[in-house]
Amino acid sequence: MNAVLGKRKSEEDARRDYDYEARKRLYQECEPLIFQFVELCENALHRIYSLARSTRHGYLPDWLYSNDYYIASTMYNLLAPVVIYKLIQRRLTIVDLALDRNIDRHYQLAKQLAWSFTADFEFAWGVKVLPLPYDPNNLDWNNRRQNEPSTYWRQGLPIGRFDNAVESLIIRDPDPGGHQRVMSFGEFETELHKPSSTLNETFSYVRDIITGFHPETRPVLWRMLITQAHIYDAIVQFHKESAKENTDDKKLIVVPIPEKDRQPFYWRRNANEIEQQQLNEPFCVAEAYLLKWSGKLFCNREQSEAF
Repeated sequence: MNAVLGKRKSEEDARRDYDYEARKRLYQECEPLIFQFVELCENALHRIYSLARSTRHGYLPDWLYSNDYYIASTMYNLLAPVVIYKLIQRRLTIVDLALDRNIDRHYQLAKQLAWSFTADFEFAWGVKVLPLPYDPNNLDWNNRRQNEPSTYWRQGLPIGRFDNAVESLIIRDPDPGGHQRVMSFGEFETELHKPSSTLNETFSYVRDIITGFHPETRPVLWRMLITQAHIYDAIVQFHKESAKENTDDKKLIVVPIPEKDRQPFYWRRNANEIEQQQLNEPFCVAEAYLLKWSGKLFCNREQSEAF
């Protein structure tokens, strides 16, 4: 009996030591990335606010044709958070995300952000809510998109093009460990303006979907951005609350943005009833998309009202 108890204790001690070391490694590898991810999410959310505000003031689509800084900063702010997903993904061979629920949820939401960039057909008609005509693969797309951009202008990225763009935002520092990090905006802007740089080439596809953007003429892309805003808002609010109180018993979860909080996303001034309905349509699509693809990471309207 003593031998059995001794063996069991040794196994328990070994497991406890393993869990301790695994958690230590998880926090060392991922917590700095999560901290940066939160900041990048906040920047992305504010850029989506900026796109709506700039449209209200009549600056779009012109700024996204002629203002090189606004084009560059928009592309960077929207894609930089996804780099964190890539960097955590590369650490999955040495860390166990299941050891910490909140780190795992940050990773899962970062993955949802990444997938959304390639889900333009889902946002157009795949979720079967308020379908839009969308045919960027039409053989005559290049001519037709000039007059009918909402239908023929591509408003998402093919997986390979998206992956190449995100990879070009990763820098491997020349330290002994070859530390990988997100490129700063200054580094990004410098590389973007080098005609022969890899980043300039990979971001040509991102630039194409952003150039001349306006929520009315690129409604599929606007649906995508509103969906991403739900995720960004959830992450930002979660961390604001965690700074005030202990959140050990709280879950990071995405909830529908209520109508009273949508004003920063409205791009029309003094909208009439029909236009107001148009402004709210992307939120309906966002909820349908998140419900379909995010599973337990999304709390639908009925559930959130029950909280």
